[in-house]
Amino acid sequence: MRYLCVFGNPIEHSFSPLLHNAILQSYKLPYLYGRFMLNNGEDLGRVFDSLGLCGANITLPFKEQACLVAHTLSPLAKHIGAVNTLVRTTSGEIYGYNTDAPGFITSLLLSGFKLGSAKGLEEFLQSEEMNRLAPLLGQSSSDYIESVLILGAGGSAKALACALQECGVPVVVANRSNKHEAFFTQRQIPYCTFDKLDYSARFDLVINATSSSIAKDLPLSKSSLLLLLKHSKLAYDLMYGAPTPFAQISKECGVACKDGADMLILQAISALRLFCPQLNDTRRIYTIMRNVFAQGRSV
Repeated sequence: MRYLCVFGNPIEHSFSPLLHNAILQSYKLPYLYGRFMLNNGEDLGRVFDSLGLCGANITLPFKEQACLVAHTLSPLAKHIGAVNTLVRTTSGEIYGYNTDAPGFITSLLLSGFKLGSAKGLEEFLQSEEMNRLAPLLGQSSSDYIESVLILGAGGSAKALACALQECGVPVVVANRSNKHEAFFTQRQIPYCTFDKLDYSARFDLVINATSSSIAKDLPLSKSSLLLLLKHSKLAYDLMYGAPTPFAQISKECGVACKDGADMLILQAISALRLFCPQLNDTRRIYTIMRNVFAQGRSV
């Protein structure tokens, strides 16, 4: 038996074991996927080794520290500076990947949106992580996402901002503090604190990448969000599993809202195909995971 898990804090809400184990059992593969609440990110490498894992997913708040555990980073993970998937090779070397970014981009494409420039998107599709999801992609609509605001600046926000930038989509990142400003400035991604954000600006897509929804709170005041969302095409909350205050505000504005369910499933497919390269029926895996998620959500 080989072992996989997801690390995070909090972690009890994670659907990852449900999704991964459904596929592993369906294909009768000798793997078991669990979850582990880590108190200190500095312990990630030690615990990864002590559990004898062949791979792991990393969620909040340890995605940046996971970069230090990997011996080698994929070009995408290196550019983003955040890792959500660790894979141990047969030689014992640990590779770090970021499947959040392709999971997010694929979720938008499957929702019918076009993104950025054809050249930028085509180059992004060539990344190892995104390539695992390519079989799912088909024709998109003519509805373009041409401007994006990301609220929050942690590991997930970095992944999404870099992915959108790679695809040629203008993106602005706003955060409570200037703690992560250097990262975005180095990559020429506009960054500001919430108090400096232009609330009259029009954004086709507004993403809540803060942890506010976990606490059943809003990332900004209701009045500020109403200003930002009233001209948007889509609001996207990375939280999944339950309705959030952010989603409620978007409904009040008459704006469609996606939660993080599709992104979770899609990044899980990319990660699982990195853990188990023999899994190549991406469409079947996607169907199984979506059904399992829907059943788990209704319990």
